Amino acid sequence: MGQTLSKINAFFETLPDWLRQNRKWVLLFFILTTGFLCFGIKNIVIDESLDAYFHKDDPVKKAYDNFRSIFGGDEYVYIVYRAKDGDIFSRQSLAALKKLHDELANYRLNLDPGKPSALDHIDEVKSLINIKYMEAKENTLYSRNFIGDRLPMNNSQKESLRQKALNHPDYPQIYLSKNCEYGGVIIRTDFSAESLPLSLAFEDGPSAKNGFDDDEELSFEESEPIETVFDENMVQKIGQTDIREYPLFMEEIRAILAGPEYEASLEFFPVGNPVLMDFFAKAVFEDMARLMSLVLLLIIIMLWLLFRSFSAVAWPVLIVLFTIIWVLGLVGWINIPMSAMIQVIIFLALSVGIADSVHILSGYLFFRNKNLDHKKALGAVMKKSGLACMLTSLTTSTGLLSLMLVPLKPIALFGIFASVSVIFAFIFTIVLLPLMLDLWSPVSKKKTIEKDHLVLKIIKKIEEIGISNAYITILVFLGAGVFMFFGLMQLKVDSNFVEIIKKGLPLRDAYTIVDNHMGGTGNMEVMVDFKKEDALKDPDVLFAMESLQYFMEKDENNRVVKTMSLVNVVKDSFKALNDDNPDKYIIPSNPAVLKQVLFLFENANPKDRNRLVSDDYSRARIGLNSINVGSIEALGIMENIQAFIDKRFKGLKQTYPDLNVTLTGNMALLAIMLDYIAWAQIKSFGLALVVISIILFMVLGSSKAGLVALAPNLFPIITTFGLMGYFKIPLDADTLLVAPIIIGLAVDDTIHFLTHFRIEMEKSKDIAIAAVKSIREAGQAISFTSLILSAGFLVFILSFHNGLSHFGLFAAIAIMTALISDLFLLPALCKVLNVNFRRNIKG
Repeated sequence: MGQTLSKINAFFETLPDWLRQNRKWVLLFFILTTGFLCFGIKNIVIDESLDAYFHKDDPVKKAYDNFRSIFGGDEYVYIVYRAKDGDIFSRQSLAALKKLHDELANYRLNLDPGKPSALDHIDEVKSLINIKYMEAKENTLYSRNFIGDRLPMNNSQKESLRQKALNHPDYPQIYLSKNCEYGGVIIRTDFSAESLPLSLAFEDGPSAKNGFDDDEELSFEESEPIETVFDENMVQKIGQTDIREYPLFMEEIRAILAGPEYEASLEFFPVGNPVLMDFFAKAVFEDMARLMSLVLLLIIIMLWLLFRSFSAVAWPVLIVLFTIIWVLGLVGWINIPMSAMIQVIIFLALSVGIADSVHILSGYLFFRNKNLDHKKALGAVMKKSGLACMLTSLTTSTGLLSLMLVPLKPIALFGIFASVSVIFAFIFTIVLLPLMLDLWSPVSKKKTIEKDHLVLKIIKKIEEIGISNAYITILVFLGAGVFMFFGLMQLKVDSNFVEIIKKGLPLRDAYTIVDNHMGGTGNMEVMVDFKKEDALKDPDVLFAMESLQYFMEKDENNRVVKTMSLVNVVKDSFKALNDDNPDKYIIPSNPAVLKQVLFLFENANPKDRNRLVSDDYSRARIGLNSINVGSIEALGIMENIQAFIDKRFKGLKQTYPDLNVTLTGNMALLAIMLDYIAWAQIKSFGLALVVISIILFMVLGSSKAGLVALAPNLFPIITTFGLMGYFKIPLDADTLLVAPIIIGLAVDDTIHFLTHFRIEMEKSKDIAIAAVKSIREAGQAISFTSLILSAGFLVFILSFHNGLSHFGLFAAIAIMTALISDLFLLPALCKVLNVNFRRNIKG
């Protein structure tokens, strides 16, 4: 191994000479490739949807897609509106609502025939104007629009309408608030829910998407049942929406809501997945441009303060710009949707490029200070720091690649492209920087430097503390580690896709209003599959579903606001058929009566029936509306529901042995993420630690040195997670990145110190002398990079994204903790454990 390392060092020493001889071809290649990749950047798209976090073959995702292919999509825009006069039933408010409803539902009337529109994704618009209201006349069930075209003409009619709405079991908190100040409009969309293969099974029947055409003449005869074809593989394939369609859709919706005719009467608070997708698509790029500009400006200032040279500022900045262009261009050309974490990828490209450049520049200035001329100083620093930069790039990329173990797609993709950015930064540093320094170096190629840098002066004052007080230093770090470990034990895993948006932003405020006044912004679906035709016409089945809905609505934490299923419409229809007698808001226990009620309801409202139960009455859905919850609460709700299902539906297994109940929807996906994140953190960190340890053992050629190198890298992570635990900041999909990134970055400083330490040990054969010289030579570059990286990470505090803010803060803490560990703990451990790389060398 020693000979191999010597050969690698010799290669880096001679690399600048080879680059000088081939500079034209090298520069031509970089310029052409950079130009090509530039054109790919425009193809980058951002996808922050919840189901985008899951791989296509993930069982959770497949169950969700299966549900949507059967019952249609659950992506909607929920427009909550506030009546500015305080009453949504005032004539002014109802007139505005009617106009808004008509404008949304009949948008095509203002378009040329056949002309496409972003609003074509609208599948249905529901509000108090057209929500179905069941009435019966002469044993015939009718489903009419609640308000329709007839607005109340006087106060008596208005109050009658208000009482009907408030007394209806399914309207309050969905279409109106209890105080009638707020109302709701639901725009159902076909985003990511086009069940294309199903059309092949219904070539001569109703459409797969809508079930029945509203204009179709319907004939229902029980003697001629509809035959359906069901194929498990067929229903699981649904069309996926291009993420770029969300902003176009929401642009049209916002244009309608901004109409001057609504300004005096209604205030709008749109929420829902399309709204979130539109927000992230715009906010991420705006945030990225703002934050990266600040980071770049900060780095330029710090480079100037550290080196006092324009070339020492210009060349590192140019290298990171090359790196960012290459990474973003690669992402764009591959055309893979990314998440908001693309900002972290850009920052890593920037930070690693700067760190490698700073190590080379700092070493170059160090050797120039030793009276070496330009070429010799460049060769010397490449010999000493080239291998260290290569190893640090490998360990950092290994830490990032460990994120591929996370079964959440955006995090796995982040790990891949972030790792690529690290490798690009390393290649550009060792290939381009020597050529750049030949063109323009921080000092005259002939001039020598005699004055120490301020950072080096400080290092000289503290360089012997760890060595002179080794045992005390180790005990201090041990005590701090134990204290932080207790904080780590209090760390919780939780994710909330609404609370990642900072308070005070309009979208966050909109979600808060919907949670406080209406039916909440969370949803879950329970799909009940009996795998037997007409199972949903069995009263016992509906009684079981009713008890499940009652259980969910009596959630002890009052998180569940409303549930909806076939049970609701059966009870509402039966009440209507019995002169609206409130006592008849029940499920008929007689199977024959139940079948008749269902037949009449299907005749009156086939579209709603199609959303609640399959054509053959073998499968049904139970929708659950809740206020916004995090993954911990979502998991608790799901566990309670699942326990109740196992108990209550057990008796039905005798009649329906193939009964299967599936929990899906956004709340279910969020809860599953909790488990994924928890295990992924353990797996990714564990793999990164093992692989990095192996690299350290092989490179250092000493198991003792390898073990010593781990301590100053574990301490920053324990400190970071300990502080998160003490300050009650949960581990989520963003802070999950801290451990593998930090162990990759923190080990960089350790490698730079130990590679210098090993070379000095070969010269002096004295641990104390070698440690002091290593701190003096490598400590300056380590300090430079740590200050730059931590300052850069702190810029993320300004992000709109709480997850990224927390990530930036704790990453900065970890970087500075790693610096302190390498300057004090590592030398102390080397002395106490006699890390000498040879036998019989004195300590």
